[in-house]
Amino acid sequence: MLTYLRSTSAKPSIAAIKTSQTGSWVRCERPSDDEISDLLQLGLDEDIVTDSLDPHEVPRVEVEDNWTYFITRVPDIGDDFNDFTTPMMIALSPQYVVTISRDTLGRLWQPFIDKTSVSTGERATMFILMMETIARSYQNRVAHINRQMRAATGNVVSLRSSDIAVITEYERKLNDYLDALIPTNTAVERLLGGKLLKLSEDDKDLVEDLSIDLEQVIARCKSLLRTITNVRDSYRAVMDTRLNETIRLLTVITLALTIPTMLAGLFGMNVILPEGSDSPLTFWVIVGISVVFAGMLSIYFLRKR
Repeated sequence: MLTYLRSTSAKPSIAAIKTSQTGSWVRCERPSDDEISDLLQLGLDEDIVTDSLDPHEVPRVEVEDNWTYFITRVPDIGDDFNDFTTPMMIALSPQYVVTISRDTLGRLWQPFIDKTSVSTGERATMFILMMETIARSYQNRVAHINRQMRAATGNVVSLRSSDIAVITEYERKLNDYLDALIPTNTAVERLLGGKLLKLSEDDKDLVEDLSIDLEQVIARCKSLLRTITNVRDSYRAVMDTRLNETIRLLTVITLALTIPTMLAGLFGMNVILPEGSDSPLTFWVIVGISVVFAGMLSIYFLRKR
């Protein structure tokens, strides 16, 4: 899907237009071959466009023929190759701002279009605002994971295996976020040199703030990963303790049953019993002795733990 959007200083609200114009935003999602050909006619590099559609592409920034290509990854749940992040490229030229993604990003861009009032011709400002939108998307996702984890790990003793499976899924998601955020932040910091993209002093301040926001999200992801590790270790310790208690109890029961089993085995043999053992009280005497010795043995081992 290929759409063209434009806004000016006089009309800062971003609106759709029919054809591309100088200073417009070209938005391309799930492009067809014909749409890729239209993008290449704008001057985009074919190899870099292909890279931006690779589901496993790593964030980076490049400059080629007056175009600045910034490839990043955004949080997404609709990608067939990766459930957590999907690649996206922001390409900047003196005439256009182009965004390309292999997945539909309406949930990301529609709020941006509705709330942003800036000329699409101000490419550096547009880029910074787009990256701030992506950073906020990560912040919201990480905050949601934090809330879900607090609800699931309120009491480590009552954790179930299903809760551990959910936490493990959060761990995979946070690791995927880190794999996208760390190189993205590195690429953003490279822009501050001014060689890849001309920035005004105000834009440089905005880029520095953007880098700080990304670093905060990265730190939050790492903190949650440490929490997950601690919760899993605590759960393992609780399960080991429960297992040890169960084994200890079964061992005591086995030892306590040893004496009755031995006496029952002796008197159950097909041999002549001692004189007087045919008394009706003999059975109850043997049972009583077995119970007393089994109880004493149980009490001894339970106290010794």
